[in-house]
Amino acid sequence: MFERQKNKCKIVYNNYQFYENTALSELIEKQMKEGYYLCGIIGESSNILKFCYDKTKKPESCIIYHKHLDEKIDAEIEKMKAEKMEMLCQNNHYIIFGIPSSEADGSKSDIVKKQNKLLGIPLKKSAALILILLILSIISLVLKILLIDKGNLYFNQMSLVLYLALNIVFLLYFAGDIYDIIQGKGICSDGIMYFSSRTKFKDILFRMGDILRLVILLGSICISAAILIFVKDGVIAINVLKMWLIYCTIGYIYRLRIRSSYLSVLLIQVFLAALSF
Repeated sequence: MFERQKNKCKIVYNNYQFYENTALSELIEKQMKEGYYLCGIIGESSNILKFCYDKTKKPESCIIYHKHLDEKIDAEIEKMKAEKMEMLCQNNHYIIFGIPSSEADGSKSDIVKKQNKLLGIPLKKSAALILILLILSIISLVLKILLIDKGNLYFNQMSLVLYLALNIVFLLYFAGDIYDIIQGKGICSDGIMYFSSRTKFKDILFRMGDILRLVILLGSICISAAILIFVKDGVIAINVLKMWLIYCTIGYIYRLRIRSSYLSVLLIQVFLAALSF
């Protein structure tokens, strides 16, 4: 979570994952206690939160509902609208209500608990998927190192660096989640885990992951452009374009069909390696 403050407005970059819904609510409530109230969200995943300072308001609690996730949740949203509950912000996927702190316990009902379970991580399935992807990732790295002299050396070196960088990004995010689980921030119910809050250390790791992810993206664009311009080889040009096609396609499909999360980083690396990049 990054913050940029200007006069009486505060811009917060939101990198909370879908299973940190309760933790995100805690972040918004913390800002309210400091006098900053949510006044805008940008992006389908609410990547940017805008807070406005208002010393006349009293601190509130908030509830974040995900639209179209469940019929009962949608019914609860309509009920709260009908009761003219204060709506802080909304977009196509999220709606955020502000409620008086005195009514918070009563308002945060079984619907919220159900939403947390729907958004949570199925531990056994997730652990199995991550283990499989990590094994495939390690195998692909070893093979790339052993076969680095086969084909174009520069392209193979770029692929190897990209594999390593994507793995490091994933491990930064994953270490953040593991640390918070150890610290007792993860809540497990019926084999489903979600997070009630976020530690400062996890926030730092996620911040590092976001920065490195951006560096990888910009670096890959520059290197790919340089290869296409200076290396006069049609096969390499096709490989570079196919690499970007896979990167964009897997990232988009994963975000569309599942949910946006850092697991897509590891998934992209495995797919790139499986197609010999």
